Amino acid sequence: MREFTFDIVYETGSDPVMDVFIEHPTLVAKALHGCVTEDRFWRIERLIGPTAALDAVERLRLDETVQTASVTEADCSATRYHDVLDRSDDERVIYTHVEDVEDGESVQTLAGRYLPHGSLYCTSRRENRHSWRIFMKSDENVGLLYDALGANLRAGLAFRMGRLRNAEGWGHNSLGSVVLPPDQRTAMRAALDHGYYRTPREITLDDLAGELDVPRSTLSYRLRRAEERLVSGYLGETG
Repeated sequence: MREFTFDIVYETGSDPVMDVFIEHPTLVAKALHGCVTEDRFWRIERLIGPTAALDAVERLRLDETVQTASVTEADCSATRYHDVLDRSDDERVIYTHVEDVEDGESVQTLAGRYLPHGSLYCTSRRENRHSWRIFMKSDENVGLLYDALGANLRAGLAFRMGRLRNAEGWGHNSLGSVVLPPDQRTAMRAALDHGYYRTPREITLDDLAGELDVPRSTLSYRLRRAEERLVSGYLGETG
């Protein structure tokens, strides 16, 4: 099995869905995609973040007048079906089926044209970056996909090459199913971004509390509770 990774980076105003991620840095989405045929694909996307951001993405997904799939200058004409499989204040799971794609090109339609049938697509979205990881039985035509993406992206989008190599692990575990309350998620995101979990640490708990403008005791409690949830989820425990 081979894997191909790359990012597509979006400027503000180039895609309404990605604009929501840019506006809400704590919003994160992970998805599985599959191509049935070159012009037919499905996606299951799990989003975690603030309620306002989740509501905005859901509205855009369900609005048939909003075109977000195409990465080229021409919009995709297609028949779309969306269903919200799970909805809460800090999480949404949205199923999408797209068929009869014409005119514009999406990453899925381009990949479906060049890559082997049965390839699996894992993606994540955060801020201005849509990251792709494609698992495939052969990379014979990856160069054609690379050329098509690099040459045809519309204005405001940029292609960033990742890796082409033998697949090294699925990279999925039960951490992906753990939902943190917004205050704990914000605390842990800030701790990660500021180097609190690096060795050696790049920021103290006191300084991190100052960055977040919360008492040290409050931040410590939120991090402990978040860590407890993550460890419990990883080990398959409840709590």
